[in-house]
Amino acid sequence: MKSLTRHHCLLSLTLLFSASSPFCQLAAQEFRWEAGVGTVAANLPLYPGSSQTSSYVIPFPYLRIESEYLDIDQGVKSKLFKSSNLRFSLSGGLGVPVNSADSNIRTGMPDLDLVLQLGPSLDIVFDNDKTDAREWRMELPLRVAIATDFSHTQNIGWLLEPRLVYDSDRLRRAGWAYEFTAGMRFATDKYHAYYYDVAPQYATPVRPAFESSGGYSGLFTDLIASWRKNSLIYFAWARYQYLGGSVYEDSPLVEDTSYIFVGVGLSWIFAESL
Repeated sequence: MKSLTRHHCLLSLTLLFSASSPFCQLAAQEFRWEAGVGTVAANLPLYPGSSQTSSYVIPFPYLRIESEYLDIDQGVKSKLFKSSNLRFSLSGGLGVPVNSADSNIRTGMPDLDLVLQLGPSLDIVFDNDKTDAREWRMELPLRVAIATDFSHTQNIGWLLEPRLVYDSDRLRRAGWAYEFTAGMRFATDKYHAYYYDVAPQYATPVRPAFESSGGYSGLFTDLIASWRKNSLIYFAWARYQYLGGSVYEDSPLVEDTSYIFVGVGLSWIFAESL
């Protein structure tokens, strides 16, 4: 399943990443940080293409770092490569587990485990206006997907998600910030097979056998908006996803090729640098 959003799912990953990063050992005047906790509530399809949905409330750690070599906020951005137009970042995603008994079309099939996605991204900046904290860029994230039930793990393939991003950050401690993203997804046959293949032993009269191929996986748009006052950040996000024309569109497990889902959340910042 696709990540809830890059903005929120990366937070737990970046917390671990930053704790071991040598770039965090910077002089105080070069290093600013905030730490806190948050929660997000969303109603999502069981997996991309499912006609059924489920509601989730997910807590997460909040961490923001600004330093000479590394920024952590809506992702991990490296400044080691000095360029006004190029940078490297860390891209991540999260797919929630699915009990096949909860899905009418997947009944009798193996469950879907929690899926973690992680990998590098090359970001090409077209326009960066620091006076009002606006930026246009293209992101080229490549991620490996790992399915796990915490007793075993399985590599289920790779994803490439080229996207255009426009974001506007807060100029001051309080106020609005927002981000708009439009992109498309490509994935290996192994990744598609995990979600959309129907092996012959699981075929039924209404669920014929199906074997996926690699390639085009759909398109998406995201809108994320947040408002901060003092130590609280309120946020909301929406995603539109269209799976028409994907290489797995004919899978019997694809019941819906076009849908919108939304989520809301709150972050509380309880510690920060002076």
